[in-house]
Formats: sequence, structure tokens, C-alpha cells
Amino acid sequence: MNRRAVFMGAGFATLGLVAVSSAAHAQATEKPPAAAAPAGSHPVTVVLRLSAKDPAAFKAHLMKTVPVTRVASGCRYSHSFQDPQNPTEFILIQGWDSAAQQQAYVAWRKQTGDLKLLMDFLAKPPIVETFELFDA
Repeated sequence: MNRRAVFMGAGFATLGLVAVSSAAHAQATEKPPAAAAPAGSHPVTVVLRLSAKDPAAFKAHLMKTVPVTRVASGCRYSHSFQDPQNPTEFILIQGWDSAAQQQAYVAWRKQTGDLKLLMDFLAKPPIVETFELFDA
């Protein structure tokens, strides 16, 4: 799996960030579908580096949408951070039981149209890094 990638438009299918469009709001408030971790898989940490056009609007958006990520099958945690020196910059750190579960969650978000909305909040394409646990 690539450790670092920049995603643009519909091509950022491995992105794990949630974004809720008004058309998909009813679906987005529901729990994402269950996905089991494949046998032999390892936990992953996903780091999303995001630059917001409007930091206050983006932060408010995350406060509404990240709770949906936290109930996704395999999501161990999802934490959001904002740079106090440069408030347009955000980092989201997510822990997943497996890359397959994170990818299943992203596929669900893509299906609802939520990832397209994400780009409207961002000043530039997100940078996504995925790290696999190897010492446990």
C-alpha cells in the first residue's frame, strides 16, 4: 500500500474522511455498513493533511461528521487537530482494525457522494498517509 498519496477529484477513493452533503444527509446519519477485518490483517493508522478554504466552516463540518466515522466498523478512533499558528491547516488521525475496513468505509462514503463535498471545503487536494502496525 502506498504510504503517501495526494488525491484529487473522484480519484481519492482511499480517503477516510467523512463529509456529509445535504442530499446524502439521511444516509450519513446512519451507521456505515459492517465490514469484518480479513484474517491476518494488521491495524492501520491513516493521517489526513487538509487545508481548508474557510477554517470555521470546515471545523463546524467536522464536528458534525466525524462522529459517523467513529461508529464505522473497524474504526478505533478518529481525532481532528487544527494548527493554532496556521488555522487553515488540519490533521485528522484515524485508527482502523484493518486497511480493508477503512477502504470499505471510504467506498460507502463515496457511494453517498460525501467525498465530492469534501473537496468544496478544501483549498487544495488532501494528502493521505497510511501506516500499518508491524510490531504487535
